Amino acid sequence: MPLADRSAPRTPRPLLARLTAPAGPPAPRIVAREGATVVAVPGRYCVSYLLLGPNAVVIADIGSITDHPLLRQALAWIDRPASDVQTILPTHLHMDHVIGIDAFARRLGVPVTLGQVAHDAVTRGRKLRFPRGLHTLRALPTYLMQGAPPPALPDWGTRLDFGFPWSRNRFRAALAPPLADGDALPGVPGWTVLHTPGHADDAICLHHRAARFLVAGDTVRNFLGGEWNPLGCDPQDYDRTKQRLRALSPEIEVVFPGHGPILAGAGVIDRLRTLSRFTP
Repeated sequence: MPLADRSAPRTPRPLLARLTAPAGPPAPRIVAREGATVVAVPGRYCVSYLLLGPNAVVIADIGSITDHPLLRQALAWIDRPASDVQTILPTHLHMDHVIGIDAFARRLGVPVTLGQVAHDAVTRGRKLRFPRGLHTLRALPTYLMQGAPPPALPDWGTRLDFGFPWSRNRFRAALAPPLADGDALPGVPGWTVLHTPGHADDAICLHHRAARFLVAGDTVRNFLGGEWNPLGCDPQDYDRTKQRLRALSPEIEVVFPGHGPILAGAGVIDRLRTLSRFTP
């Protein structure tokens, strides 16, 4: 369903992303069917998604503190008060998906919800692996494809304590109970948590079976028309995640990626590309 222009949040659409990413930059959108509604809000570093329930809103991923006004505009656009936000959760603890979460959760007075692995990392010191070595060079063209967003000064105020290999990810907001694989997402009926490691040890996706929606975080990206993210911490874990999502392919027709425009259509998972090692 296309956006109404009257009050849609004015999200960044960088010229560089239009030139370097064949899929182009993401745009604000509302997609609704079979009792599920998702609002896509492109931010500075990633796309945030608002999952709407009858009396609650769950926000997945906030990459930057400078995204907070956009999220407030998105809530006003869909006529939902900020008090409807029940929780905020990251799909994984990488800086471009998590830096803005803690401050927004504290501002709204809501808890942060984490997948089980991310919760163990935050509360028990479990070590999370990051892409290593020459493999990380693939992040450089990726940075250009998403428009080379300049770091925001407010984000430096977090002391880089979120989302980096050295970060402690110490949330000052309250933490909700962790969500294990297969758990229902509270407040938004029909949504289920899937543990999908590979890009990150703690990566999760959110699946709505009836609507055939998948909020994919960085498990899937869309810079080149829809592809598995080539930046990974564990190839074997990622292969298992791909097999799992391919097995769910008949139950997925709309993919909301962490970067790039929304992907849609029957067999969308089967059409995702696995890039060669020399492709950014």
